[in-house]
Amino acid sequence: MDLSYKQRTLKIAVYLLLTAGAALIQNTAGLTLEIGGARCFLLLPVCMILGAGEDERFAAVTALIGGMLWDLSSAVHLGFNAIYMCIMCFFGAALITYIIRNTFITNFIFSTVFILLYCFLYWLFFIIIKDVRGAELSLFTFYLPSALYTILATPVIYFSLKPIKRALNKPIKTLN
Repeated sequence: MDLSYKQRTLKIAVYLLLTAGAALIQNTAGLTLEIGGARCFLLLPVCMILGAGEDERFAAVTALIGGMLWDLSSAVHLGFNAIYMCIMCFFGAALITYIIRNTFITNFIFSTVFILLYCFLYWLFFIIIKDVRGAELSLFTFYLPSALYTILATPVIYFSLKPIKRALNKPIKTLN
């Protein structure tokens, strides 16, 4: 699809605003519903869904910005979110661009794997390795419930973002 410079700029601006909005909602206490202490990691599916079907570099940069916004609100892990999200969105976008079709099922599967792997790696690197007290149970009391909550929110996020993506990727027809 050939978009004009103005359309590409508008698309990038809207994607960055959506990413910043998701970061704001996720990182501000009281803006999302916490169920039994489980939080929705909103940036993970938003960045994956926005990056799906786009150029790999564009998906990686969008996820990198989302991860940096997440890292800014938590000074504990020094760029883990930015690096992880950048790598996962790059590979997700590459797989969807070159191998797999961009459908709800592929977005849901990639987001689910992305979320579960994120929760496990974060728990392993920043809870287990640092030998935090009660670390073993935190996987079952916080990280897996948060992953399940985020996975259940993914279809709502997908069907909210899909019309926006479709409208932004539609080239304007010119008269010849």
